[in-house]
Amino acid sequence: MKVSELDFETKHVIEQLHNLGFKDTDGLSYEELVSKLAMARAVEVDITSSENKCF
Repeated sequence: MKVSELDFETKHVIEQLHNLGFKDTDGLSYEELVSKLAMARAVEVDITSSENKCF
């Protein structure tokens, strides 16, 4: 992956984290950022909804 592509993807993940209220992104690797984003999105799943019975 090119450096510019990684920078773009990293910035996108950081933006998504900031939109979810996670502001502590300094010094984290791309993999760590993606992991934090996955955890933040998982916490937002409404498990009481009939569409999310698998959770």
